[in-house]
This record gives sequence, C-alpha cells and structure tokens, in this order.
Amino acid sequence: MAIGALPVRTDLAVDLIRFHPTAVRGNASEILALAGASSGGRGVDATDSTYTAATAAITFAREHDNVIAVSGPEDLITDGKAMVRVANGDALLTRMTGGGCALGSVIAAVLAVRGQISTLDATASAHVIYGIAAERAARGAAGPGSFAVRFLDALASLSPEEAVEAARVRAEHASTPEPNGAGA
Repeated sequence: MAIGALPVRTDLAVDLIRFHPTAVRGNASEILALAGASSGGRGVDATDSTYTAATAAITFAREHDNVIAVSGPEDLITDGKAMVRVANGDALLTRMTGGGCALGSVIAAVLAVRGQISTLDATASAHVIYGIAAERAARGAAGPGSFAVRFLDALASLSPEEAVEAARVRAEHASTPEPNGAGA
C-alpha cells in the first residue's frame, strides 16, 4: 500500500485505524511507518526486516487490540501477546505485482470463515496458505509472469491437509522476538 512512502496513503492508513480493523498487514517498512517508528520504504518495497519491525508490530497490536501481520522472507504475525512466524513463501512473490494486496485478500477470506479460530491463528493460516502456494508455483516457473499464473492455480488447489503438512510455523511469546537468519 506504500504506507510511509506516499503521504496520502500513509494518512489514509492512519485514518482507517480509527475503525478498529481486525487485522492489519504490511511489509516491515509499512508497519514501522504506520506505528510512527519510521518513514517507510521505497514505494511498496520494504527497506526494513520483519525482525526490525517486531517491536513496533507488538506495540501497535497491543495499543489497537488487533492482529498485525508483517510480510517478509519470514512473515511475523502478532496480537501483542503471542507471535507466529511463518517461513513458507518464495522470493518470486516480491516480483509479482499486487502480491501484498492478494495476501490481504486471502487474510480477509480466512477471517471471514474462521469460526472459533482466533484472529491470530486465522491470519497466520492465511500466510501459510499463501506461502505454500508460492512455493508450489515457483517450481518450474520461468519468471514472474508464469509464476503468477501458477500461483493462482496453486492457491486454488491447495487442500487443508496439504497446508498442515507443509506449514513451517514457529510460535513465540510476543515480548521476546528472536532474530533468525530468514527475517533479519
């Protein structure tokens, strides 16, 4: 959404927080900018890591009573009390126009049908589904164009059982974010 890089979008995002969204997703630079901890990245590209954004995401989630999802090489999702890291995904996602927007749509879809699952778990599940579809799409993709088509097919065909089996997820207490090579 280019929060931090474009003042009009930053102002809009700050205004939208008044409506208490269930979940907020952005790259590390966008979340830092939304939390007032940074000026943002380059356009829609992050210049910060998910590890760098962890403290701001935790604080923002606590202050606004919502879930904050930070996309990156390793996604970080927090409700301010717990934190989930999702390692599924592929670098080709960063070369697909609208990838972050599409992830936001998957999050909204999972939240809409989550039943008794917590917002944190539903948002993390959306990241897992999205990341596994990207991994599958990257196999045999010649570049971002063929990847995008393969990604949509992988997203549509992924079963819940396959998602559970392929998930690479780690849960932590939100007050002690630990760096790991993937997001740092």
